[in-house]
Amino acid sequence: MIKDLHIGDKITQACICKVIKIGIGNNGAPFARGTLEDKSGSLPFICFEASNVEKMKEVVISGVYMVSGILENSKFDAGGLQINIKRFVDILPEDDVSMLMPEGDFDKKAYEEKLQGYIRMVKTPALAMILKNVFQGDFLERFCKNPAGKQYHHAYLGGLLEHSVDVCALALSMALTMDDVNKDLVVAGALLHDIGKVREISQSYGFTYLDEGRLIGHVTMSALMVQETASKLHMQASSIDQLLHIILSHHGEKEKGSPVDCSTKEAFIVHYADEINSIMNQFDNYKGKDKWEYNKMLKRNILQKY
Repeated sequence: MIKDLHIGDKITQACICKVIKIGIGNNGAPFARGTLEDKSGSLPFICFEASNVEKMKEVVISGVYMVSGILENSKFDAGGLQINIKRFVDILPEDDVSMLMPEGDFDKKAYEEKLQGYIRMVKTPALAMILKNVFQGDFLERFCKNPAGKQYHHAYLGGLLEHSVDVCALALSMALTMDDVNKDLVVAGALLHDIGKVREISQSYGFTYLDEGRLIGHVTMSALMVQETASKLHMQASSIDQLLHIILSHHGEKEKGSPVDCSTKEAFIVHYADEINSIMNQFDNYKGKDKWEYNKMLKRNILQKY
């Protein structure tokens, strides 16, 4: 991993390569400069090997390559470090790219226990049966590993688990302060609102959108998955209409991607819990040095350091 390197260490691993400059040095030989990155951090690189420099001309903005090199003092930045690349080749299917997969900074086991605790909390028979039948086996494993987003929020392994459990906690805390709110419905809706993302977003490097995800979208898929489960359990469709409404309206409005607008207390509660958790995650993932940072999801500068 990049963060573990010391002067003189050799590195051979998959890296995200960003080429900044390709040119000809004073000695007439080609060179390339840029950065190498994995989930632990990034470092500048320099490369003087002609064949590697030629290969780097293929890089458009950034790409993933298998890199070998040595960490040394930088000749361009006093006191800085750089990786002197000796080998630069395409990634093969059998290559390990796990060091490029971002992971959430949270206790995954504790969140899995919280998930089961919320499921046990639900006493309404129909909702309890759906939750227990959805969150089991292979699907549960995938749910606990999947990212919740490709780029904007909880875009790391385990992000879907963390997001769903935290949305449930927020939604339930709001429901407990209000009268005439079906708390079982809030918990079930919060835990199930994004389950379609397991079939929308890949767990592989880059978290690419799957064909089904692009064609149908996670909001609709989440509702369909719940409906399929209810059908297998021989439930009447009307018994889960309120739950389906929460899932289908959890983006709040049609203009924001929901097939329907929020129309019930429970739907509004889950929607705002989902929204505030997604926003707070923008602060959690800050790794820069500046006090202010422009956030693409929120489309504004946000204050990261007080």
